[in-house]
Formats: sequence, structure tokens, C-alpha cells
Amino acid sequence: MTETYCGKNCADCAYRERLACPGCKAGPGRAIYGDCTLAKCCRDKGHESCETCSFHTSCGPLRGRADMPQYRLKKLEAEAERRANIARKAPFLGKWLWILFWLVIPQSIAGIMTNETVVEWAPGLKLPGQVLSVLCAVAYGLILLRLSTEEGHYRTAAICCVAAAVLSAAAACFSGGEEPGWTLVITLPGAVVSLVGEYHEFMGHAEVLSGVDNDRSEKWRNLWKWNIGLFGALLASVVITLIVPMLGMLVMLAAMIGILVVSILKLVYLYRAAKLFREYPAEEQMAL
Repeated sequence: MTETYCGKNCADCAYRERLACPGCKAGPGRAIYGDCTLAKCCRDKGHESCETCSFHTSCGPLRGRADMPQYRLKKLEAEAERRANIARKAPFLGKWLWILFWLVIPQSIAGIMTNETVVEWAPGLKLPGQVLSVLCAVAYGLILLRLSTEEGHYRTAAICCVAAAVLSAAAACFSGGEEPGWTLVITLPGAVVSLVGEYHEFMGHAEVLSGVDNDRSEKWRNLWKWNIGLFGALLASVVITLIVPMLGMLVMLAAMIGILVVSILKLVYLYRAAKLFREYPAEEQMAL
């Protein structure tokens, strides 16, 4: 039984100490977690080494076996650099994502203050609620703009967030006027801009988590798919209501409940992302 699958002598390898390699069959060539393609090929074909394979004289990977330690070293260095880069930006992302999470509280309060039922009971809350809503939206946009230094999607999200806030404020000014058509003209573009902003925000969260926690990154992408799907269902419910009112109302109710669930999940995911980055530096330094 040879020391290696490819026939190399581990004692002659100049990279063994730098890679802290325990040897081929205990290290890169091991059956579990090994990354050597030659070793995997031998095991799959039932060979103890490449020499017993009838194709070993024409095997490209075998001819390039001398370069594998350098390739493995570059791969380790690239991974170390990636981890160091994440550790560098983690405190920044943790701080601003945490602030973004807590900003949802005054946004929710503003939403309650401008709710039609609440306004009927206490009309004096409407204007302060509208002002608070605009201020929160602008603050949210500014934080996203701050985050854009690490991920480009946040810049577009920030611009859309501020634009949607301006359009919302304009719609509020016309809501009490004698020309309700203007409210609709402003509200529809505002909804589209807000939707575009949410897309870029979700993708921004997904990108900064990519390589840190790929599972959570994918959850942000899936959450966006649910978000746009439910928005489409809400629009469809308006059309269905004109044809079958009862069915349209049921679809609208289901879509609104779904949108509420997505909003809650967004808050949960945002909290988890902020927590992950806030705790990441200490964990990574211990690992390194």
C-alpha cells in the first residue's frame, strides 16, 4: 500500500509543514472531508493508487499532481483572507443592522398613529404620526446609505426608501383635498418605488450574509420571492373583487395576512443578522 494515491513521497513535499498536512491518506486524500480529486477517483474505481489504473498514463490531474500543494495553499490563503475581511467589517454591519432593527419600533408606532380606526378615535394623532413616519423612513434610508459602503444593493434601497417617504408625504397632503385622483397618482408610483427598495434591501442583506451564513442568506432571497408573490396576489385580488366580490375579498385577506407574516419574518431575520455580526468578531478571533 503506497503512502499516497498519486505516488508522490510526502517526505519530499516542500509544502507539508506550511499546510500542516498529516499525509495524503490522513489529510487531503482521506475519504471524509478530503479535497483531493485523485484520491476520490482512486476510491471510486477501487484502486489503492493511480498506478493500477489503466488510464494513469494519460490522466491530466495525475500529470499536474506536483502543483496540488501550491493550489491547496492558495486556497487556504484565500479562505483566511475572506475570514479576515468578514471579521473586519462585522462590527460595522452589526452596529448599523442593529440600529436598523430598532428603528422598526418607531415606524410601527407611526403606523398605529395613522391607522384609520385610531385617527377616528383621536384625530390629533394623524399629523404627528405622518411626520414620525416620514422621519423614520428618511432615517432608515440614511442607515441603508451608510451600509452601502459594504454592499452596493443598499445604495439603491436607500434612494428608493427616501423617495417613497417623499411620495408618501405628498400623498398625505392630497388625501384631505377635493381631488382624490391625485392621491392615487402619487400612491401607485410610491408603492412601486417602495417595492424596488425592498428588493434591493433584501438582496443587500443576502449578499452580506453570503459566505458567513449561506442558509440565512438564502432565507432573505426566499423572503423576497414571498414578498413579491403576495404583492401580486394583492393586486390580483382587486381585479377578482370586480368579478367575484366574495372570492376577491378572501384573496385580499389572505394576501394581507401573508404580507404581515413576511414583515414579522423580516424583523426576525434582521435581528438574527445583526446578532450574528455583533458576535462574529469575538468568535472568529478565537477560531483564528
